[in-house]
Amino acid sequence: MTTAIQANIKKQLHDKNMTAAELERRTGIPHAVINILHGRSKNPSLRTAQAIAKELGCSVEELLAEPNAITTASHYINTTWSPSLYKQAFEAVHNYILSHALQPEAKQVSECITEVYAYTLGSSEQIIDLRFVQWLVTKTIVKRLDDSFPS
Repeated sequence: MTTAIQANIKKQLHDKNMTAAELERRTGIPHAVINILHGRSKNPSLRTAQAIAKELGCSVEELLAEPNAITTASHYINTTWSPSLYKQAFEAVHNYILSHALQPEAKQVSECITEVYAYTLGSSEQIIDLRFVQWLVTKTIVKRLDDSFPS
């Protein structure tokens, strides 16, 4: 699922009505924010974290602090309801699961749909990012399925 830094950046971007591209431009570190938000960078350098925190007006500690998971996802879900966007999130997760013949638990599917929906609400374009869906389902469902089989 979402790391603490991803959730905190998404929330700060949403609260400040700022895009990830704008934050990257302000920090002067190309691709840093997008890589974090897409899960390609889970442990950014101190320099990167300091630059992002400075531009967001928070401390590095706040940026890295583990948020309350319920507050993070529900922040977007409780402030904005978009049935069509939720349907798109459902369809994207559903299609990926079907195309890869996965047999996940219902809870895993629900978590993925909610995460994709919240992530998309927090993005400036509000378009389902299929790479994020692939990464999330792989991380959430495929990893757990692999872990359940002894080697």
